[in-house]
Amino acid sequence: MHHFEAPPAPPKPIVARRVCALAIALLTLPSIAVWIVRGAALFLHCSPDARACSAFPLGTAFDYSLSAAWFLGANALLCMALAFVAALAALWSRRPLLAALNMLLLPIAAVLLPTFAVYSALYPGCEANEAGVGSCILWGASMGMNFHHAAIAQSMIYDFVPYSAALSLMILAIGLLFFRPRRQA
Repeated sequence: MHHFEAPPAPPKPIVARRVCALAIALLTLPSIAVWIVRGAALFLHCSPDARACSAFPLGTAFDYSLSAAWFLGANALLCMALAFVAALAALWSRRPLLAALNMLLLPIAAVLLPTFAVYSALYPGCEANEAGVGSCILWGASMGMNFHHAAIAQSMIYDFVPYSAALSLMILAIGLLFFRPRRQA
């Protein structure tokens, strides 16, 4: 290399992008699975009630997908940790705005998406409440506490959103100061 030539461009951090994509997928795919089951029920014209719908086990699939979504969404520490990993990976790949948005939106999405799915599937006689009283049967399957977790989603969001917003602002400031995209010469 001649000393008048520009140095070669640094390699792109592919590993950091993959880690970021994996953390985003872990937080959002269970919620997306809930909406896929809910969408299948809408496509099959299954009204939300206790009767089984067609030959498909939609109630059981909805219950299992809600269980997976609430495993992450109801655990604020795990949710925040995965969002933080996604934010750090985005910083490493020199994307400070993506890092801040990951920290701010991923924990909220992990709670709100299943909550909206539950509230879209409620019917008269099936109520989600904070005390966990009553059991809803949806499409032939008992939902247990999965519906009642949606009633306490508001308090779950109030628990971690201030921390998520503060971390998001700090990550954005650090990212804009130290992890800006490099300019090509």
